[in-house]
Amino acid sequence: MPKALLTGAAGGIGQATAHLLWEKGFSLLLTDVQEEALIRAFPELPAGSQRILLDVTNPSSWKEIAANHSEVDVLIQLAGVMRVGTFIEQPLEEWLLQVDINLHGVAYGSWTFGRLFAERGKGHIINIASMAGVAPIPGIAGYTATKFGVRGLSLALDAELRPRGVPVTVIGPGPVETPLILRELPKPESVYTLVAGGLLKPQAVAQAVWRAIRHRPKEILLPSSKAVAARLVSIFPSLQDVAARTFLKGAVRRRNAYLREGTPSESPS
Repeated sequence: MPKALLTGAAGGIGQATAHLLWEKGFSLLLTDVQEEALIRAFPELPAGSQRILLDVTNPSSWKEIAANHSEVDVLIQLAGVMRVGTFIEQPLEEWLLQVDINLHGVAYGSWTFGRLFAERGKGHIINIASMAGVAPIPGIAGYTATKFGVRGLSLALDAELRPRGVPVTVIGPGPVETPLILRELPKPESVYTLVAGGLLKPQAVAQAVWRAIRHRPKEILLPSSKAVAARLVSIFPSLQDVAARTFLKGAVRRRNAYLREGTPSESPS
């Protein structure tokens, strides 16, 4: 039975991914920094799976979990935070938090399990970035920067590790309907996250993870209908202003609709 380790497992994408991988015959190490959130998300576990506390920002925690669970076949890094707001008007602590969890946390996990996988000549690392790591989004400059970093790290690491039997896949979804973004929607700057369309369901990202496990590509962007536009903005940054002007009204309508439906105030990412 293959075994996968998930970070940020208590979040919406983590829960959707866990249930899909159980259906596919995996045993799972479900990790999160919040024990209560893990228990709420997974009150019962199939045989062979475990809930484990993991602070992704602590290299010692990564060292310990790798030493105790060297049998892991796939590392799936889902943990992340997002803080909406104009960059220069946010406290510097918001930047530091996002860098520490979104980028440093992924780097520590990739370094720890990358070494373990390379030593045995097999394994797979799957890192969740964002479409914001391809085309920058105002209002979430800090988040955008960290996801550009995750994408760059993952693609470079794949070039280093794939020849040693360890592919690295980076998945860049558009905004996903989880508390990560829903609790930030009341902030006016959040409207820019919806310029390219509505929110994806967590199950769509879980399916992308499964596709990554099966086919081991370097990168998956979703939805695919938005991927070409994101890549064009990346190549021609001036297109970003055109896109914002063209699609902002639709983004405002979508944001207002989500706000009318209600957003959670306290929930894991």
